[in-house]
Amino acid sequence: MKFLLDANMKKSVGTFLESSGHSVRYLAGTEDRVLPDDQVLKLAFTENRILITNDKDFGDLIYRQHHPHCGVILFRLTQATDEGYIRRLLSILQSPEKDIVNRYIVITDDHIRVR
Repeated sequence: MKFLLDANMKKSVGTFLESSGHSVRYLAGTEDRVLPDDQVLKLAFTENRILITNDKDFGDLIYRQHHPHCGVILFRLTQATDEGYIRRLLSILQSPEKDIVNRYIVITDDHIRVR
């Protein structure tokens, strides 16, 4: 699968995804790190990537403004250790691809919600 890591995401998440054979594009450390949210979502859609972020503003872009997307994984963890992110992400990646692509997935400490 192909992923776009928002500038606010931990690099360890991308490193884990790459080590698992996925394609990852990072915004942190690039000139694209300052793109507004609508442009980040458009970039992910154009490149057919699932966006991984900590920014809940993407929900508004998708559900109220109807921006197209290939999928979003939104982390809302209070205990934001690298291991916590990776453990929760691994549980998503073990789902069939059809359950991840084009979905809006919210990961919290207590549950995972798929829309």
